[in-house]
Amino acid sequence: MSVQYIGEHLFAGQFGQSLLWVSFLSALLATIFYFRILFSKQERTQLWQKSARNLYFLHALSLTGVAVVLYYMIFNHFFEYSYVWQYSSRDLPVKYIISCFWAGQEGSFLVWALFQALVGVVVIRTAKDWEPGVMAFFALSQVFVTSMMLGVSIGSWDIGTSPFRLLRETVDSIQGTIFENANYLSASLTNGNGLNPLLENIWMTIHPPILFLGYALALVPFSYAMAALVRKEFTAWIRIILPWTLLSLLLLGAGILLGGAWAYVSLTFGGFWAWDPVENSSLVPWMTLVAALHFMLISRKQNHALIAAFIFSVLSYILILYATYLTRSGILAETSAHSFGDNGMATQLVLFLSTFVVLAAWLILRNRSGLRLKRKELLLSREFWMFIGSLIIVLSAFQIMFTTSIPVFNALFGTNVAPPTDSVGFYNRWQTPYALLITGFIGFSQFLNFDRNDTGTFLRKVIIPLVISIGLTLLFVFNGVVHTGSFILLLFFIWFALTALVMNLIFTTSKPRNLPAIVTHIGFVVFLLGALITFSNSKTISSNTSGFDLGDLRANKENLLLMKSDTTYMGGFYITYVDAVKNGNTKTYQVDFLNRVKGKYSYQFSLYPSVNIHPRMGAVYNPDTRNFILRDYYIYIASVGSTSDYIVIKAILNPYINVLWLGAFVMLFGFIWALWKRVGS
Repeated sequence: MSVQYIGEHLFAGQFGQSLLWVSFLSALLATIFYFRILFSKQERTQLWQKSARNLYFLHALSLTGVAVVLYYMIFNHFFEYSYVWQYSSRDLPVKYIISCFWAGQEGSFLVWALFQALVGVVVIRTAKDWEPGVMAFFALSQVFVTSMMLGVSIGSWDIGTSPFRLLRETVDSIQGTIFENANYLSASLTNGNGLNPLLENIWMTIHPPILFLGYALALVPFSYAMAALVRKEFTAWIRIILPWTLLSLLLLGAGILLGGAWAYVSLTFGGFWAWDPVENSSLVPWMTLVAALHFMLISRKQNHALIAAFIFSVLSYILILYATYLTRSGILAETSAHSFGDNGMATQLVLFLSTFVVLAAWLILRNRSGLRLKRKELLLSREFWMFIGSLIIVLSAFQIMFTTSIPVFNALFGTNVAPPTDSVGFYNRWQTPYALLITGFIGFSQFLNFDRNDTGTFLRKVIIPLVISIGLTLLFVFNGVVHTGSFILLLFFIWFALTALVMNLIFTTSKPRNLPAIVTHIGFVVFLLGALITFSNSKTISSNTSGFDLGDLRANKENLLLMKSDTTYMGGFYITYVDAVKNGNTKTYQVDFLNRVKGKYSYQFSLYPSVNIHPRMGAVYNPDTRNFILRDYYIYIASVGSTSDYIVIKAILNPYINVLWLGAFVMLFGFIWALWKRVGS
């Protein structure tokens, strides 16, 4: 006899699951109708289009309902549902309860699907006669993404995982579990498992939705490019798609940067970027979409870039699907600190990815003769060097993705190739040549016009920025800011590009300038400058001077033992471990930084690193930072005493890091300006 459970809110889950099915089926039917219009020459297309449009609106509306139901369940603590119990608890503040929505696979797929659905509604309203072609591919993507949440089984194949699955449905048998008790909700399940403490950060309430919105917007260039190939209208789509591409780049870039900000204040590697496979898989589509944008712009001047514009517009979204496979199939579980584990969705993700790869390859190959337009050979022209620079970006992206995909190659071919152990050093060595080439091309192109240029005039223009760049580079080298040979060369090209951009911004010319593009490139180059000089000068300022052995050579070299109330010199300050305060599972440690003048100490500032003793994850260490204009002090707890009588810390000095964030801000501002200008025109 089955147990009649007390207090379960079954209607909410049943309603949400019903809406999921409505959303999936309406997206499937809309896809069929749109494809029928696209490839049909019959006269009843208007009726089919109206039906497809209404079905898509139903899809978007029902997905919105799914999101509302899930939020309702999370905010009301319906812990009988697996997703709610696994990622939320009554102790979480509201801002972190919001983060619970996308903390797991099911919720993050829902955010992605919902954003794509809403973007699709805007596309329908603006696409005009492009609607059937664009929305056919757009709705097809929605079919796949929505299917990831269905949670049904066909034979031995599971299709998706539902966010509305009951917790008791996740166990094979209720024997010996809390579910033997009909009143288990009141007796045993009064609180949830809680959010991963690393995600209890304000950046994680912002970073994922912005990144997913960027992913959703990247589907628009893909869909327009595919529709253009079907319609054999190879140039008209570019003017339409430029604002969408800029908006996608803006939000993808903002999402990546916010992820870096989260990593800096939440993870204990002392930086904002560690070349983690999950980080790489979000960066690469942004890079290829940047290349696609430049190929689109070049194709208006040089037709030979048209095929590249098609390839990389579609490839950028395909790489987003590939990144989804990498991060959600479990294949990176042993190489990434923040990928999802395998939940049996790998086959479904491969089918999703393969479908879009085959469709894109078929349409591009089918139209290859129409895309081979006449080429003008103008070596001394802006569009030529924009083209070469874009190819360098592509090569850089493929090097990152190739190395990130080593676990995939091992799984496919049965090999046992080990990923690089020192990821930061490995990628920095590989990416430095690409970075200096890109900055060099940015600099040289500032003194070139489109089409033909006079060689003598060009050479006269570059003399001043070359001299200034040499001088600034030598100044930085003599002051010990940069030491390594390859980094010195990169620094020279950064200064050259920055000088050329500033000159182009300040001095008026007879030919029109693209000011938003200049500002965007200035931001990018300043960002590279900040990254270079920050991490060339980043250093560990803690070392063990206590006389106690910390266990190994590296720990004694990089960590500092602090006895409570003792004062110790470190990195230009005297520091004191003052006290520890416990709040729930988190213990926060106060470390004061002092100056000493004539034997007297004066207080400067305090840092508050913490340790969260999480029931699932064990000890989770959270760093703390103090930011000044030209330097940043960063510390975290390496270990603690059993009675809080001492702590072991690691402290890092990161100089010039605000230069990096300034560049990021300017670059995003440039994208906003370019988007505003493009939409306004």
